[in-house]
Amino acid sequence: MTTSTAPVPTTAMAAPRFPFGALLLLSFAVFVTVTAESLPAGLLPEMVEGLQTDPLGVGLLISVWALTVIVTSVPLARLTARFDRRLVAGGALAVFAVANAATALAPTYEAAVATRIAAGVAHGLFWAIVIVYATSLLAPSHLGRGLALVTAGGTVATLAGLPAGTLIAQLLSWRWAFGALAAVALVLAVIILIRLPRRVPEPALLRADRPRGADASLVPILLFAAASLVFALGQFATFTYVRPLLEVSAGVPEAQVPLLLFAYGAAGLAGVAVAGPLADHWPRASLVIILAGLVAAFGILTLAADTPLVYVALAGWGFAIGAFFPLQSSLLMRIATDRTRTLASAGTVVTFNVGIAVGPWLGDLVGGAAQPTAATALSGGAVLVSLLLVVAAVVRGFRRSDA
Repeated sequence: MTTSTAPVPTTAMAAPRFPFGALLLLSFAVFVTVTAESLPAGLLPEMVEGLQTDPLGVGLLISVWALTVIVTSVPLARLTARFDRRLVAGGALAVFAVANAATALAPTYEAAVATRIAAGVAHGLFWAIVIVYATSLLAPSHLGRGLALVTAGGTVATLAGLPAGTLIAQLLSWRWAFGALAAVALVLAVIILIRLPRRVPEPALLRADRPRGADASLVPILLFAAASLVFALGQFATFTYVRPLLEVSAGVPEAQVPLLLFAYGAAGLAGVAVAGPLADHWPRASLVIILAGLVAAFGILTLAADTPLVYVALAGWGFAIGAFFPLQSSLLMRIATDRTRTLASAGTVVTFNVGIAVGPWLGDLVGGAAQPTAATALSGGAVLVSLLLVVAAVVRGFRRSDA
């Protein structure tokens, strides 16, 4: 396996300068959307009381979001493929803002479900286009660092977004938390629509002008999508039960668990920061090494959770999660063609959300909170399968690029 990078075909001439401001804006938008996705988990008691439901009902507000993303992302990405990607991203974010404002004002639980479905539609379309749009703004030599900056918004959301939303709910109301997200999303949407450059697909991408036959990048894209699915299954099969893993299997005092979870998130940020330069210089080897390291981390959590190695494994786990997304996105955008780039991005969003939905169930099936090391063993096996799929995708994709 070589470590050289293939050039990224783009639909517009990439500026030689690194577009830091535009990418930071997109990263903020990613932060807002990821925070909103999981926000009900941090507002559980307040939303139970305010919507007169139960904890399961609030949990379903997250599930219905994920299901909506799974069902709508690819069709919407295909329907909007002809339009200026700036308009699609900004428009999706504007709809997202309105939907979250509606959630803040929802008079009943049923109304909240409807607004979460609407927000999920906008979220799925935004995520399907944001990586493609960011790629069109970047020179090939900046691709890894640029996508790392954009995806860092999701990592920061897990560290700071949910706690900030919870704090707003405790000080004011859960409705203010959703309202604040809606206001920020609307401001970001307006700035994107006004300030960011247009990116319209070239005429050659339109249906009437497309070359006949299947695109050669489809097979590696499908392999990457499968790798994302299995990776997400492994991640959420264990992360859902991380507290019993630390408290029961590792014997960590309850008071130390929040500190360890913060360290996990900080390691994720470090992974994002390192992944950018790695993705620009050695993307293939780096992703393989990261996944192999994650397999080792899950192995330690399975076999040696009651030893000090658990701290090393937890840090390695967080680092790998942070590094995975920019490395994978960079490789996927390099392998995909202009015809398949939007489909590749949307497909990865869909498969990852399937993993989010099914992973906790699989973790519970093998032991869950009662036997969390069984879940870590399952996760290690899943990441190993993801590693093999990534190797197959890289070999197939770059063999095509080098041909």
